[in-house]
Amino acid sequence: MREGTATARGSEILVSDVVRQLAKGKDFLFADRGETNLKGFDEPVRLYEVRWRE
Repeated sequence: MREGTATARGSEILVSDVVRQLAKGKDFLFADRGETNLKGFDEPVRLYEVRWRE
């Protein structure tokens, strides 16, 4: 993901760090997708792609 774009492709799920922390200990992996500007937020938000464990 390029900085400034918050669009998930196809079957991707992008979440914030808050959601990543809430899912800690579950069967999910998270890939850091960098920071992006989101509507309604003054500061850039770091997003993570949710990945499933095989």
